[in-house]
Amino acid sequence: MSFTAELRDTYADLFEAFWSHPFFQGLLDATASKEAVVHYVGQDRQYLAAFLRCYGLGMAKAPDTDWTRFFLEGARIMLEEEPDAHRALVAHFGVDYDTSQAPRLAPTAQAYANHMELAGHDTLGVLMAALLPCQWSYAWATLRAYREETPGPDHPFRAWFAFYASEECQSLVAEYRTRIDALAAAAGPEERGRMERAFVDSMYYEVAFWQMAASGETWERLPSRVLEPRDAQ
Repeated sequence: MSFTAELRDTYADLFEAFWSHPFFQGLLDATASKEAVVHYVGQDRQYLAAFLRCYGLGMAKAPDTDWTRFFLEGARIMLEEEPDAHRALVAHFGVDYDTSQAPRLAPTAQAYANHMELAGHDTLGVLMAALLPCQWSYAWATLRAYREETPGPDHPFRAWFAFYASEECQSLVAEYRTRIDALAAAAGPEERGRMERAFVDSMYYEVAFWQMAASGETWERLPSRVLEPRDAQ
């Protein structure tokens, strides 16, 4: 069994948690609230900027031009095609995508970005393992939705589902997995352990990102935040 196949088998519960989270299910049945969807899109735009920086870290580690092209193509998809998927979400609520970007990352999104960027200062294998869940979880869940015939032709978020379930995104995930499997095969046990940890942490953050969207989490709206006297004035 390949390294990524083992990850998929070992951490199947995290994929199911991603699928079954109420926010994703709300996208699936089009009951997600305007506030949650707009918050999600605003945060995801900021998160993708951090992801692009990680592609830059990957290019700095690229051992050859084939790897450089891989990162460049991934960046192109994020810059040129993924914004249309975001537009499809907020357009349903009459919100202009160009005004939807959040001023800063929420705590969960910031922690996720920090985790990926830290992985970018480890080996190429660790970085790739940290980046994989973002690509894989979306491609897997949206393709599953289509196989279950959930996003019908009149679904308001159909374009969002269609993008991540597309052959292009599925092929990107397949290439990610092939490259990671090769890196894992060449790595020692210690590095493979770090690759696994990076993958698992990112999968947890993917589920937490849904919760962040659903709860409207920001630095000013933390459930455990204690008001200081100056805040109450």
